[in-house]
Amino acid sequence: MEFPVCVFDLKTGVLCSKCEQKIREGELTPTDLEIMRFFLELEKKFPHISSLKYVRSLAADGYLFVFFERGFSSLPADVQTSLRNELGLRTGLRVKLMDISRDLNTFLQSLVAPARLLAINKVWLPDQTTEVKAVVDDERSVGAPPNVLSAIVQKVLNISVSFEFQRRTRLPPGRFGR
Repeated sequence: MEFPVCVFDLKTGVLCSKCEQKIREGELTPTDLEIMRFFLELEKKFPHISSLKYVRSLAADGYLFVFFERGFSSLPADVQTSLRNELGLRTGLRVKLMDISRDLNTFLQSLVAPARLLAINKVWLPDQTTEVKAVVDDERSVGAPPNVLSAIVQKVLNISVSFEFQRRTRLPPGRFGR
């Protein structure tokens, strides 16, 4: 697994000057170091994750979002679930592991998964700002409250997004809408 810091530094717990500078500049946090050490330990147990590249992690209101460069979504589902569960037990937070993307549509879709992103509405205001509203099909399947999702998008993409949920109505069985 690739990390933004030296593997030797993760194993020893003593950072070189280059890695320490990343912490001082705010590029990485002590939480990132803890999570990278955890993934370094898990690499022995789950050899599938050796191809991943860790980017960063963000915590907000009892939720932990861990971002990878590419490839997390291609891991087997049982490995994804095991990683999520083990990291959740270790941190005591609800965990979402996902690939990071600079494309707003792709990022939002993976952020709200397994719910579906129905629409993204952008409004350009006269003061040269943009408001973005994401419409998601079902709030129950998102897994995090809208304020947490908005905070994560703001920190990662530096875009202010509000979330709106549209619940699907289901017909009673055997009625067929008549």
